[in-house]
Amino acid sequence: MKRKIAIVLVGIMCISASGCSFMKKSTVDVNTVSAEDIFTEISDDSAVEASEVAETFTNAMSAVDSAENITINVDNRIVMGDKEGKDYQSSISRSEIKKAKDGDNQIGNVDIKNSLEYTESDETTGESTGKVQKEENNISGYYSGDALYFITNEGEKVVEEMTYDDFLSVVNTYGLSLFEDCISKAAAVEDKDGKTYYISYDPSKFETTMNTNMEASGQTMADGEAMKVNYANIAAKVDGEGNLMGYAFAIDAEYVNDQGSTPYNYSITADFSDLGSTKVKAVKNTDDYMTAEEYTQKMQNEANSGSESESAEESSEAETAAEEESGN
Repeated sequence: MKRKIAIVLVGIMCISASGCSFMKKSTVDVNTVSAEDIFTEISDDSAVEASEVAETFTNAMSAVDSAENITINVDNRIVMGDKEGKDYQSSISRSEIKKAKDGDNQIGNVDIKNSLEYTESDETTGESTGKVQKEENNISGYYSGDALYFITNEGEKVVEEMTYDDFLSVVNTYGLSLFEDCISKAAAVEDKDGKTYYISYDPSKFETTMNTNMEASGQTMADGEAMKVNYANIAAKVDGEGNLMGYAFAIDAEYVNDQGSTPYNYSITADFSDLGSTKVKAVKNTDDYMTAEEYTQKMQNEANSGSESESAEESSEAETAAEEESGN
């Protein structure tokens, strides 16, 4: 089945992965889970069974997925290496998703902004030049109930027919599964707003789970390559009714191969708000949007035009060189 253009665009952006104005202060600070031991200031009396945490979080996340009216903010970061090294790469993906009900139709908005920093490599030698390059891109859209009206990073306006399930697959940058078998320690701290659950994974068990999931998705590592996890922690807050207010997840690891090891740090924070009161902004002038087929054709025409121009330039350079040689 042909993949949706919007899904492909968002997928490319989230892999490459931005500063943006819509990200509010997180319900759970990522610094809370960015340490090898996150329980230093938590009483032993707050300890809970892994099964309780897994059930509470899984049910709360399922409720987010099925919610008809909610606002979701996500901050996703990956950093490999450091700016002093040759394999440095830092990506940030921030998104805001709004879901609402309009009569019998499920509608929504999405705004995803990304930035990427990486060390430049010499085209000839492949060695790092030490120069850090930056790239930014974004995509925003309105889902009308049967189609997504979106604006690409280049400012192209495109409309693509899709089901609500397809729309959810485009915007789901916030999903997180909790692996109960990997939990080594958990605690629950209660306050006036609800409970905050703190979870630490066993590094070796989580490594095994990560490798299993990578293999299942066809992303196996080559011989001599491995991901060593130093720690992986989660903190999630639920209100008195069990609604997920937000979570933070951090992994501190190292990518290891025959040449050595490279630091790898991953984090995601997600916040869930305006349950039952989220407002969605609709597109007013839909005539400005080209169809997905028209957009695809335009991209193909531009690619062909670029190839023809490049070929013509190469031919001209070859003719000039031949004339100069003949003149000599």
